Amino acid sequence: MLVCPKCNHQQDSGKFCGVCGTAVQAADSEQLPNDNVEEEVRSGSTEQDVQSEGAASTSQTAATAEPQVQETSEVIKNGLSQYWSYFLTMVKNPSRAFEANENQFVNGLVTLGLYAVIFSLSLYFLANSLMRAFNNWFDTSVPFFDVNARLVFVAIIFFVITFGSAFIMIKIAKNQQSFKTIIAQYGSIVVPFTALNVIAMIGGLIGSIQLTMSSIYLSAGLTFVFIPVLFVYEKVSSSNRSNQKIYLSLATILLITLISYILHDALIVNLIEEIEYLF
Repeated sequence: MLVCPKCNHQQDSGKFCGVCGTAVQAADSEQLPNDNVEEEVRSGSTEQDVQSEGAASTSQTAATAEPQVQETSEVIKNGLSQYWSYFLTMVKNPSRAFEANENQFVNGLVTLGLYAVIFSLSLYFLANSLMRAFNNWFDTSVPFFDVNARLVFVAIIFFVITFGSAFIMIKIAKNQQSFKTIIAQYGSIVVPFTALNVIAMIGGLIGSIQLTMSSIYLSAGLTFVFIPVLFVYEKVSSSNRSNQKIYLSLATILLITLISYILHDALIVNLIEEIEYLF
């Protein structure tokens, strides 16, 4: 098939167009206009399909992410609600701490962490309140991170010393409970004293030295001295056939004193001096 490039007349033979006389060309040498139009249409439809698929994929991803966010939010809410119920239960009846099992392991760790954090915030808020009271001499606030990080670390050190000493005595008494169960029970029995730290923190916020320091002293004294002895006494009573609960409880105090003395100059004094310097 021959085609005239000028008038598009088609003919089977000849060198020149029978209509206008222009030299004709073979139809296969170049695409006809209709073919170009069809190709453009197909190309346009392909691009539209890709865009539609991209939009659909984006909407599908957003639709998938939204339920995941809601699910995570629900998990957090349920976790906070369960911990609050657990916290109130232990405040009302601390004796139930000895009923805790491995399922309460996370709650026990959270309680110990909360105790350390609230302990540090109590002293930090009190220091800031005193700074504001004497703002004629001081125009800067206490550095938040530096002070709180060191105070939290001090509280964690004392927890390691006291719980470690109690744990050693409990194992000497051949108590067969797992580490997770003992942590869960130890953390549970500290719950009332964590609540006492909240009172100290409120005292720090309002600038009450008496309320803050009396609550801190009472909480720290009971938590790091009385609780380990009581805990060992209870655990040994339920497991030791020789009934050496008195001696093992007293040995807990001696071990805490010994470890604290060893670490006193090397670690604790330096931390306290750094805190005093920051204040």
